[in-house]
Amino acid sequence: MLATTDTLLKGLAQGNQCRWARFYRDYTPYITKFLFELGLSHADADEVVHDTLVALAKQMPEYKYDKAKYGPFHSYVLKIARNKAVDRMRRNAAYAEHLSRFADVLAVASGEIDWRKVSLDIALRRVFANSDIGETARIAFRRHVQLGEDARTVADDLGITVNNLYQIKRRIKEALKVEIEKLRREC
Repeated sequence: MLATTDTLLKGLAQGNQCRWARFYRDYTPYITKFLFELGLSHADADEVVHDTLVALAKQMPEYKYDKAKYGPFHSYVLKIARNKAVDRMRRNAAYAEHLSRFADVLAVASGEIDWRKVSLDIALRRVFANSDIGETARIAFRRHVQLGEDARTVADDLGITVNNLYQIKRRIKEALKVEIEKLRREC
């Protein structure tokens, strides 16, 4: 566990390069390990560490450390890293969806169509387009159902309970069934 001194925090707030170098040396491996536990790749983890340090550097001049209110400083840093990781996952998911649409166009153009997959993809897009399905629910479903990540890990990362994750999963699966049935009727 990291011990962060008042001297280090004051140095960071004042922009002291030696303090920032020490902070970077001590905290980068700690943040990176946390990000790997979230399932980020090396490249994504490097980007999130950078984003975290930039965000922290912007906040430090105004930051007032109150351990009783905020808990240990390293927890504060990991909250920033978690938020930056979730942002990166959202961007990655949007990019993957874009690639998926492009792959569908190529599959149709080449005549190699797996209609079950195409139907499921269309239904999932329709369900996710529904404003009743929030961003946390989309991420939870993608990570737990589509990517097969552990329910406890996903729930903890997103700040929800495992029970809530299972409710999200059930609700989206029911909506998918309805959309797939609509697609069958449309064809």
